[in-house]
Amino acid sequence: MKKPFRIWMTGCVAVVMAALGAGRDADAADAAEAQGLMRHSRFGVMETVQRLEAGAASRGFSVFASLEHAATRDAGPSAVIVFESARGGTPVWMESDSAAPRLPLTLRIVLDGAGGSHVLISGALPDDLPADVAQDLVQLHGLVADALA
Repeated sequence: MKKPFRIWMTGCVAVVMAALGAGRDADAADAAEAQGLMRHSRFGVMETVQRLEAGAASRGFSVFASLEHAATRDAGPSAVIVFESARGGTPVWMESDSAAPRLPLTLRIVLDGAGGSHVLISGALPDDLPADVAQDLVQLHGLVADALA
């Protein structure tokens, strides 16, 4: 991946909400493509969120924000969890000056239509993340695997 246009750490809820709002209208397929890796959970959305948050606490992660979206006529329930880096705050990066901000320590949980859910994990990331943030991302993948077991 190329060097990002901009990367920074934030503790500002407004920045996180703006980044999350950029993709809120995406359906599951679009979100999976935008997020990168998709893991299946045999649990519903809310139980998956509870398991991920419990797993986060046991691995030393802090939950920066947890947002639940009720089911609508067009879509089932969904949720977003943004984790805080061990460094403090949560990383935000942009590919270009016109790109939407991305939050690599974010999980999107969407209904799969068969009683379970999908957990969408950030895919493509900049090469030059700080080492501690890169380690957080490795830990995040482990957290997801453990929570869905």
